[in-house]
Amino acid sequence: MKRVESTLGQIDPASRPVALSSDAQSLDVRRALLRQVPVLAVVAVLALLLRDRLTELDVARIGQAFATVRPEQWMLGLGLTAISFWALGQYDVVVHRMIGRDTDPRRAARTGMAAVALGQTLGMGTLTGSFVRWRMLPGLGLFDATKISAIVTFSFFTAWAVVLSCAVLSFGAAVPHAGAISVLVLFAALGFVIVSVLRPGPISRLPLPPAKAMGLILVFTVIDTCAAAGALWAMMPAEFALAPGPVIAAYLMALGAGLILSTPGGVGPFEIALLTLLPNVPDEPLLAAILAFRAVYYAVPAVIAGVMVLRPGTAPSGSAPARSALERVRPPHFPLVLEAALASAPRAEAALLRHGRFELLSNSRCWPTALVARSGQSLIMLGDPLAPDRGGDEVFPGLIDRAQATLRAPVIYKCGGRLAAQARRAGWLTLPIAREGYLDPSQYSPDGPRKRQLRRKLRKAKSAGIGIEVIAPGDPVPLPVHEMDDLAKDWARARGGERGFSMGTWDPSTLRHAMIVLARDSGGALCGFITLHVNQSEATLDLMRQCEMPPDGMMHLLVHHAVKACHDLDLSRFSLAAVPFGPRDDEPFLFTTLRGWLDRTSGAEGLRQFKSAYDPFWETLYIAAPSRAALVLGALDVMREITRDP
Repeated sequence: MKRVESTLGQIDPASRPVALSSDAQSLDVRRALLRQVPVLAVVAVLALLLRDRLTELDVARIGQAFATVRPEQWMLGLGLTAISFWALGQYDVVVHRMIGRDTDPRRAARTGMAAVALGQTLGMGTLTGSFVRWRMLPGLGLFDATKISAIVTFSFFTAWAVVLSCAVLSFGAAVPHAGAISVLVLFAALGFVIVSVLRPGPISRLPLPPAKAMGLILVFTVIDTCAAAGALWAMMPAEFALAPGPVIAAYLMALGAGLILSTPGGVGPFEIALLTLLPNVPDEPLLAAILAFRAVYYAVPAVIAGVMVLRPGTAPSGSAPARSALERVRPPHFPLVLEAALASAPRAEAALLRHGRFELLSNSRCWPTALVARSGQSLIMLGDPLAPDRGGDEVFPGLIDRAQATLRAPVIYKCGGRLAAQARRAGWLTLPIAREGYLDPSQYSPDGPRKRQLRRKLRKAKSAGIGIEVIAPGDPVPLPVHEMDDLAKDWARARGGERGFSMGTWDPSTLRHAMIVLARDSGGALCGFITLHVNQSEATLDLMRQCEMPPDGMMHLLVHHAVKACHDLDLSRFSLAAVPFGPRDDEPFLFTTLRGWLDRTSGAEGLRQFKSAYDPFWETLYIAAPSRAALVLGALDVMREITRDP
């Protein structure tokens, strides 16, 4: 963060090194030294501009002022230094959680404090901090150590700019245009937070930190910098009664000068900046206070950190005990226990795990419990638990635990009424989000007065000479993958891209697990197809793809044959999948607006009309979250995931 990682780019993350050769080390050292040449030039220029004040300094008087620092000042300075370094260690805790590492918070904090203490004393912050983290966390690779150092550095610089701007506006600063620049910085920071929440367009693909992580970094930066400035203020001579506010503002500016110019410990730029920004304090007493500050804030932590780093790092990487775990499984080769969980899941839609967007939530016994995805401010659980006999009592603690570990809010999307009721009993808020149409294959028939439109569509499709072929999962039948791929790509181009997340995407590698129903015209050309997720008890409609000018009723005929095939497989449920609930008049304006937006972008009205032709049973699905803010942000994250082209 601050003094630790003040020089970015020392190690190229793309190279993912495991160890550095002696040649590479020499090259890095030479480059680092060359980077100091412009810095030293700037220091020389500043010293030249202040040569009159520097030549008039009385070194003996500086020593005398240093000797007058009272024991209570030393104790107060050390206490404030301890508070500052505690906050410094929390930066690493936040970053480890943000990138998904389950490192023990105490080990992460100790490592972060040691990295800062040595980095600010030795210089070359990112390089030093990376090696300290690599040394003290044996399970952490050098690439990840460098990544953490870089994120910590960027996070601190951003938060430091915000804190400095607030200090300048609160206490003033003898710097031209400082107020205007501070206002611009605060507006830019607010804009960054808004962008992180909304993530519009291409920005949605960037790995922006969640708002909670940014808030924590800002809070710890306030504690860190104010405590450090307090340690400097504590060393000031008693006869110069300075208010803490101006000292904080001056310290933040001097700290920035030292970080930007990247000298070890900020030596030179830091002192010159304070001499300029605190003109009411004579030079000799001020420099004596700075020397005392460097003793308590730099020398003491560096000695302690050196002892910590020299100790052998025999401890494990430090995974904190958790009630649950998140795991990104790599399709198509799943463990047998996971295949069994997908096969017995109450909803066949759990097969979306094969598309690679979702992670697996497991309980403390390593049994799969749910599908989840990190998105924006939310950790989103899709649907109901994977095990039919598992309810919210087991899923909620694990979901909350992992959400807190990743600095996100827990959200459940498209859960059934039973889980929604359990969520309400647990104090969560729920909202109807979709309706799922489903059929009983054993009772299905196109007959009846409520299916007149379906029969009309089926007759038109049959009269057009459409041929249907049903391929069940595992059937040794060659698939027309190239034809299907061309048709799917043409369909996506005509509609501005595919929809993602819970709506499924075209992925030929998942076809061997799906039921596929093909439609060919009278000339034998592929004019449409559907795919279905299938498990032991249910089939769920997944993809529906058709040519530009499909025969009327073709898609109705495809689904009709799919239902009949599910009857032959003795499946008890055929899901037509969910459609958005649609706008409601009894909701706040924001939710009505979001529902309307989702309806338009997903073509929900047409889907509702299509599925209603089968006269299905309808089940209401819900979105649930522990607070109103989490519910709103979760709905935004879900809608963004669905409507963006994956």
